[in-house]
Amino acid sequence: MQNLIYNPWIGKNYGNSELGKLLIIGDSHYFNNGLPNNLNDFTKAQIAELDIIAGKFHKTILEVFGYQKHADFWKNIAFANSIQSAFTSSNQVPTNAEKDIAEKAFREYLEITEPEKVIVFSSRIWEHCFNKAVWGKHLDKIDERWNIRELDYDGGTCKAIGLHHPSTPGFNKSKFQKVIFEFLKDY
Repeated sequence: MQNLIYNPWIGKNYGNSELGKLLIIGDSHYFNNGLPNNLNDFTKAQIAELDIIAGKFHKTILEVFGYQKHADFWKNIAFANSIQSAFTSSNQVPTNAEKDIAEKAFREYLEITEPEKVIVFSSRIWEHCFNKAVWGKHLDKIDERWNIRELDYDGGTCKAIGLHHPSTPGFNKSKFQKVIFEFLKDY
């Protein structure tokens, strides 16, 4: 894959749990203490140690889905961050070129994981990818706000929804839990 620096996490029960083939797309990775030696497997290594060290993003995702332990949740899904640059702080803003590469990486993640459903926890990535009429088609909205799209990829199609990043001020866990469960159940 030509646009990926970070390989996706694919849990051992991906496609064989109550969540089906669910891909979660996050925003970006942050490195405060220098870059690790192996960026390709960084996402996999990060997910594998979440029960020891977890940031707000991962803790909130766990709570929204109603799980107690990271290992119990992440084994059931696939996960990747769309931005392929190494960020040094959470307030760093990607350039348009980085967002263009993130869109290409997103498409490649779909081809690798072949999901049935995708939740994008990044408004800026969702809006960058889908404020154009060239990819997928609009299907519906949840709560008159959260757009659902059908996306095509080599080998299939999936349903996708874009939500705020869980670290966004005012992220309401119970509100987004309702939206996510409606999306997973009805689409």
